[in-house]
Amino acid sequence: MRIGFIGLGAMGLPMTRHLIAAGNVVTVTSRSRGPIEQALTAGARDGADPRGVVAASDVTLLCVPDGPDVVGVLDAALPALNPDKIIVDTSTIDPDVERAQHARISATGAGYLDAPLSGGTVGAENGTLTVMVGGDANVFARARPAIEPFAQLIVHVGGPGVGQVVKLCNQLVYATQMLAVAEASTLAAKENVDLGVLFEVLSHSTGDCTALRTRIPFEGARPDNPASNDWRPGFMTDLMRKDVDLVLKASARAGVSSAAASTVLPVLDAAIAAGYGREDFSALGKVVRARSGVR
Repeated sequence: MRIGFIGLGAMGLPMTRHLIAAGNVVTVTSRSRGPIEQALTAGARDGADPRGVVAASDVTLLCVPDGPDVVGVLDAALPALNPDKIIVDTSTIDPDVERAQHARISATGAGYLDAPLSGGTVGAENGTLTVMVGGDANVFARARPAIEPFAQLIVHVGGPGVGQVVKLCNQLVYATQMLAVAEASTLAAKENVDLGVLFEVLSHSTGDCTALRTRIPFEGARPDNPASNDWRPGFMTDLMRKDVDLVLKASARAGVSSAAASTVLPVLDAAIAAGYGREDFSALGKVVRARSGVR
């Protein structure tokens, strides 16, 4: 299959490698030259720019940071679109912005899907991402072979923009988990409870969750957690802050209570103000610890 990939960041580059390993002809571009060179070394072709990537590909995947980036890429690619082309946006952006892209790309005759991801850089490296797909079922059936090489679970969740809605629901739960785990582990540490003991009990109790298992925000608490590895990001604080803000906006439009998101957002803001924006988002735990007088 001829597949394009635009956006070779921490997620996009390993996803591209999986596509190449599966035997596809993969054409790429990105903002920075370094990741392009890494993709070329792995066997990709240089598409030069978004228009060139789309022109060379049957299905083109986007993996860029935010809505304006998606719109900019599509602006550049628009002249290369026709009924034989499909665009799959794996970025996480505002559902209403995504629905507008569905409309304008579909007007060219091309297919369009929103397909945000869950699993972070580890999932991208291992090819075990969860993909939540919004858009036409027939377009999804045609594009699915371009998604399978990097995914463990692919779910067609509904129509245009619904993939983004489901992703924001996931991010709301995950961010709230992380704040709760940060506060619980800080309380335990302040009361001289061994964090290994806390993990053993909670991971076999009703407090078990992904944030507990992967992101206790204390250095040395778990050897494979970001806190024990210089806070290396599986998912950056800057990006989680962006996603929680999107949750608040989507909730406001839908008339849904957003108390959890409203509680998490200022803690993420404080983490960014403290210089942790490009660290793993579990670094919000450093804010909780500082406020609690726990080193």
